[in-house]
Amino acid sequence: MYEIAQGENSPWYGYLQSLPDHEDLPILWAEDDHQHFQGTEMEQAVAKDKEDLEDDYETIIKPLTIKYPDVFPADAFTLAAFEKVSTLVASRAFEVDMYHEEAMVPFADIFNHRSGSEHVHFETDFEVCDACGALEFCEHQYLAFLDGQDEGKGDADMMDQEQDGSDWSDVDDERHAHDMDEDDEEEIDTELKDLDVLEEQGVNFWEGDNDDDDHKDSCDMVLDRKAKKNEELLNTYGDHPSVVLLNKYGFCYDNNENDYVSVPEDAVVDLCLQITKEGLEAAGISKDEGMLEDIAMETTRPRWEFFLTNEHVLCPAEEDDDDDDHDDEEEDHPHEHGDDCDHDHDHDHDHDHDHDHDHDHDHDHDHDHDHDHDHDHDHDHDHDHDHDHDHEDGHGHEHEHDPEGGCCGGDDGGMGKAYFANAEGLYEDTLTCLLHVMFVDQGTFETFTEDVQNAIDFFDELAEGKRQAGDWKMKKQVYQVCKALSEYRLQAYADDQGRQQSVQQDFEQRKKVNSKRAYYALTLRMNEKKIVEKSIAYYDNMIQQCKPPTKKSNGPAKRKSGAKKIRKA
Repeated sequence: MYEIAQGENSPWYGYLQSLPDHEDLPILWAEDDHQHFQGTEMEQAVAKDKEDLEDDYETIIKPLTIKYPDVFPADAFTLAAFEKVSTLVASRAFEVDMYHEEAMVPFADIFNHRSGSEHVHFETDFEVCDACGALEFCEHQYLAFLDGQDEGKGDADMMDQEQDGSDWSDVDDERHAHDMDEDDEEEIDTELKDLDVLEEQGVNFWEGDNDDDDHKDSCDMVLDRKAKKNEELLNTYGDHPSVVLLNKYGFCYDNNENDYVSVPEDAVVDLCLQITKEGLEAAGISKDEGMLEDIAMETTRPRWEFFLTNEHVLCPAEEDDDDDDHDDEEEDHPHEHGDDCDHDHDHDHDHDHDHDHDHDHDHDHDHDHDHDHDHDHDHDHDHDHDHDHDHEDGHGHEHEHDPEGGCCGGDDGGMGKAYFANAEGLYEDTLTCLLHVMFVDQGTFETFTEDVQNAIDFFDELAEGKRQAGDWKMKKQVYQVCKALSEYRLQAYADDQGRQQSVQQDFEQRKKVNSKRAYYALTLRMNEKKIVEKSIAYYDNMIQQCKPPTKKSNGPAKRKSGAKKIRKA
């Protein structure tokens, strides 16, 4: 915003002139354009982004306009201008290095997106000094080194002082006097010369830069794949789900393998209570609704508490697995608990794409930006530093049930955290692990509480197919909750009158729209609905397969012989 306000006086004036006024991202759409977001992951994402932007403006930008009106005039630094600039940064910024962090990089942002078979990647030396940006050893690193030396020496000096009983203040005075003497002997000129003066003097800032290209600090667009003559060179913005692509870059495409849908924890709680109540009623425990509710609460509460306490052990984060050198084990068991545990592809969106999704955004930098959506891009730093922002939900919040059986919600309207189903409609391992804990038989659960290792062994056996055939009831309950969650998720797409529109109807509607906003919003909704429909079909099929084991016969049944006649004596 500051550089734009400088006009021709900005050193970046040429680059800024090549940019559009803004990118057409959902955060700038009118409320009428949000109608197709009903029930989608985008619905809350847009509202949250707008809220965050307004908060940033009020806490960062607006105070500057009040304190420094000559530098930041209020008429130029408005909320509307801030929102527009944010769309440019969101769609074009690269994470450059530890010093610059995220920054806009001229020329690097001209490449359009292709998923899976791109030509170029953005590469930098990410590990630089975070204080000055130096690629090689600098004074800050030297001072940090000296500080480390002083700390080590200080420990040794402390031991010496304790032994001879001398006062630390004497040592401090001696060091201070020594430092003053050194300062008097040599003064270092640290004043920076004025850049404009240097330019007027004709100083060549690039002189000598080509002497050692291996140590040149630069941002590079590296060609990774051969291109045909006249073929457009494409970059990738990362393996993002549709909600991220549309929210940050203004487009999305059909059948994105990185897509997901989420369900709130409250829905999981409610369905676990419902399935538990049905089981209690079927067992003849009681027919009184209130009593069943209370018993279900008392049954599920310790299981929730056990899982949340031991979640980090039962469902370790991916980085924990790397630290524990479990790579070989993961290769042997790519879905940790196997089919029996519903082990459903973690929600990390790290999928390769065989399809080509070319998204042309007219990025010619010639002010003809009819549909210009650009880049956050893959950041392939030389040290393999991954800067893609995957959608992960943190675990480890405190959890307790309210009197109605719901979860702690906080400021998010009681939704709590979310669980995810991937593009195939399969729920993440954390959820399926939780559900197995919820529905395992009481005797087995008691062994879990005695030693969490018993729970780990249980899931290992489940993954290897060593569990007993009697587990069918537990598995059926797990699948019932998963199916019900997907049915609950599908209801979110209904309109205000409760009418549900099929994916095919969405597709037919999309063919008729003239607005790109509506086209992409419908694409996002279709992708999510497909996931939900796959999920319902999959878990319904798994429920049908969960049946009590049949008794084995020892061969064909023998024919009953007739009554034996009693011989007369």
